[in-house]
Amino acid sequence: MQVSVVNVLVALVRFAIATLALIGTHEIWLHGDLDGLAYFTNQAGLMLAVVMVWAGVASVLGRRQPPAWFKGGVTLFLAITGLISYFVLAPEAADAPAVAFGLTSGTIEHEITPIAAFLDFVLLDAHRRMTWRYAGYWFGYLLAYCTFAVVRGLVWDLGYPYGFIDLDELGWGGLGVNVATYGVGFLVLGLGLVGLDRVLPARALIGSPAPDPRPVRADEPVVA
Repeated sequence: MQVSVVNVLVALVRFAIATLALIGTHEIWLHGDLDGLAYFTNQAGLMLAVVMVWAGVASVLGRRQPPAWFKGGVTLFLAITGLISYFVLAPEAADAPAVAFGLTSGTIEHEITPIAAFLDFVLLDAHRRMTWRYAGYWFGYLLAYCTFAVVRGLVWDLGYPYGFIDLDELGWGGLGVNVATYGVGFLVLGLGLVGLDRVLPARALIGSPAPDPRPVRADEPVVA
């Protein structure tokens, strides 16, 4: 098997992104902080590590890349993480400790990995692999997450990971408004990601990932 130098470099970039994602979530997998799994940011970071290792190995071995619904979903979740961090969450404490390369976990998870995941999707992935229904799948993940977070806080009294889903502070009406508002934004961004995938060139801009058995055409109709 002959492996191109470009594909090896693509794999190294992806392994580097996976390493950053693991550094950002190290409290969970290294120190056993399972409460950290309640945070959407950490869930997205761990999924990013998995998908980047998978994609990096596939780049070297010339195997199929992670399925488009999974890779696209992780890209969307990281984009949501970055946007919510920038527009909604309070800034990270000035005295937050650096965990690697002079960077804090917050900087890695909220700023660097979202940008890295998006650039990987645009530059290193093959495209025209998605259908519009994928946006519905990703929206379902948001609803499942919100349900989990509310049940965790309401039934097990473990608190709420984010203020915008804090039932104690918002009440059911406020919670419903927030979930609907964020849900619409989530769905719109998901549809935008699918749309971007369907207009980008089918071949990766950098590297040559193994093609899917049946790539999705840009004009392919939606099939439920």
